[in-house]
Amino acid sequence: MSIFIPSSYENHLPSAKDLADSLIYMIDGIIKAHPDKFAKGDSPEMIEANFAKGLISLPMGMENGAPLITLDDLHYYYGKGIRYVTLTHGKDNHICDSSYDTTTTWGGLSPYGFELIAEMNQTGMIIDVSHISDQTFYQVMEISKAPVLATHSSCRVFTPGWQRNMSDDM
Repeated sequence: MSIFIPSSYENHLPSAKDLADSLIYMIDGIIKAHPDKFAKGDSPEMIEANFAKGLISLPMGMENGAPLITLDDLHYYYGKGIRYVTLTHGKDNHICDSSYDTTTTWGGLSPYGFELIAEMNQTGMIIDVSHISDQTFYQVMEISKAPVLATHSSCRVFTPGWQRNMSDDM
């Protein structure tokens, strides 16, 4: 289940957290309303156990890390069941540069972004490299101690010149 935060929330980060919380609350509500059909999917073990019971697991990822204003927020959302975070979306944010944005605010990761990657590795939060700029991608790959995920990136060979997708090298 994607907890999607539009890029416009970067202009008012407390609202990004409010939206993320409301979307997570909605997913939790679906599970509570239909416990015979759905269950949380916070780990492979939970998902396997749910499958054995005939339940559909609802694992969660966060699309756009805007709600991660501090490192404490990372731990908060991990506790809520978020297991991967797409660092940004359509615009550069306080974490890193986006493949869509031409301003190149940070030249890749922001200083906070470097800290966040290390903390994500420490926490066990998966880093999703979809939507990030090439510079951001290579910086993440250089410093991450854990494998990363590209949840919804395509092959750039089919869309030449569009940074949104990944090159063969990536």
